[in-house]
Amino acid sequence: MKQALAALTSGRLEEAERLYRALLARDGSSAELWNNLGIVLGDLKRPVESAAALRIALALRPLYDKALVGLGAAAYGAERLEEAVRCWERALRSNPAQSAGVWFNLGVALQLCGSAEAAISAFSQAEAQMPDDPRVASQRLLCLNYLDLPGEHLLAEHRRFDERFGDRDDRQPLAAPHTNRPDPDKRLRIGYLSVEFREHLGGYFLTPLFEAADRTRFEIICYSILPDAQADAHTTRFKAQADGWRTVGDLNDEALAARIRADGIDILVDLAGHSGLNRLPMLARRPAPVQVTWLGYPNGTGMRSIGYRIVDPISDPVGPADAHAVEMLVRLPAPFLCFRPPASAPPVVPLPAGATGHVTFGSFNKLSKITDGTVALWAEVLRRVPDSRLLLKDRPLSDPDTAAMVRARFAAAGIDPARLDLVGFIKDAAGHLAAYNRIDIALDPHPYNGTITTCDTLWMGAPLVTLAGSRHAARVGASLMAAIGLPELVAVTPDRYAAIAAGLAGDLTRLMRLRMGMRERVRASALCNEGRFMRNLETAYRLMWRRWCDDAATGRSA
Repeated sequence: MKQALAALTSGRLEEAERLYRALLARDGSSAELWNNLGIVLGDLKRPVESAAALRIALALRPLYDKALVGLGAAAYGAERLEEAVRCWERALRSNPAQSAGVWFNLGVALQLCGSAEAAISAFSQAEAQMPDDPRVASQRLLCLNYLDLPGEHLLAEHRRFDERFGDRDDRQPLAAPHTNRPDPDKRLRIGYLSVEFREHLGGYFLTPLFEAADRTRFEIICYSILPDAQADAHTTRFKAQADGWRTVGDLNDEALAARIRADGIDILVDLAGHSGLNRLPMLARRPAPVQVTWLGYPNGTGMRSIGYRIVDPISDPVGPADAHAVEMLVRLPAPFLCFRPPASAPPVVPLPAGATGHVTFGSFNKLSKITDGTVALWAEVLRRVPDSRLLLKDRPLSDPDTAAMVRARFAAAGIDPARLDLVGFIKDAAGHLAAYNRIDIALDPHPYNGTITTCDTLWMGAPLVTLAGSRHAARVGASLMAAIGLPELVAVTPDRYAAIAAGLAGDLTRLMRLRMGMRERVRASALCNEGRFMRNLETAYRLMWRRWCDDAATGRSA
């Protein structure tokens, strides 16, 4: 037993498998041996065999928490979210003192299923056990955006992150004065810090930063957190277009901050916020004179070390939005982003309702965004259009149990589950985009609107109905619809949202006109005007820089 365990812990997996099988041949009734064999097989990337071993362990010891944790991990790896949730919840009931990692993973799975409130509870348990891990704190903050919470509450939560991981004098050494030359008109070195130099976010919104930038006035240095294994053709193109490229995922905060300072970055732009593989604690070291956050997160960071956040007057109206932000809000002429349409998009087809005989509403947003409030909103739309259907697409819907959970949620809201069409993962980008051709009218979730999905929806011809809320995450749809000249599809109340959707469904002639003209409408709009967007963004950069130069001249800058 000790030899097998030593082989497992030291990574000699083939040897560990051989030893555990020999032990089990002598005593097949040991739940612990079966559990450890399951761990080995999982590490050997043999998930089916791993799950089988773990189930034997569980049959021998029905409340064996370690086997339940392993089965949950196997289910999660196979994208069976509901099964993963069931296993981890059983493990936690069996042993409430489970590690923070189990609570965290449960939170992620619950969030992906659309159970945001339960996910927050799990993340809070993980955070209590790992109070010094900023990744757990950031994940909890991200999840809070799915709930319909007031701005002042979210601000307080984000400020708490800064209190724990930000630039308190007793934690961070006092940042040395920046040596950047305070010339207001010099060519600026712009640093972009992101994990998204790839197809997902990069292919849609980051391309103008490279191709439409004024290189006579701005130099671009990229700090890529992206693991090499996740790089793609977009990564290669961005790397070739940058003036400097640093792969920094392996650098700790001190080393990364030193690298940015050594590069003489004038303006550092964080593209993650509290999402993904962010490096917010590093920004507390103030490696650049001007630090900005934009695009990757639908809220402020709460960090005093980040001076600015780029938004627009519709996504963040003057007044209330400013009161709920630590950063100074810099408002570009709407919209606050620029969309590069996907080259792989198939043509827009005629109105699907003409072939099916009924209107199909749809959303390709993550289930995370389909909260109980969104289910209620969409259920009212379906009640007002009795013969309509609702098509939802997200990767987890490939799992029958997860799909059944979604149907049950709509059934609880009074909607016949048979009216739902649920679509899971489609591997190729063109096939994914072609699935939009099944939608007549797109429905935006609330209070966390779509962004990439909205742009795709519009490019594929479907008009979008959105509900404008009181904060950025709930106003992105309003910004995008205003940018393409369709503000009349923006509702200010849930009742108006349902009325707009039902009105569109009842006027197929108008719907067809909108559909067949949508792609050209989007192409000709501010949403796709890369030159306009970059001139506005670069003007904002210059104003931020001149403010720092003024502060440097009077001794107020860091």
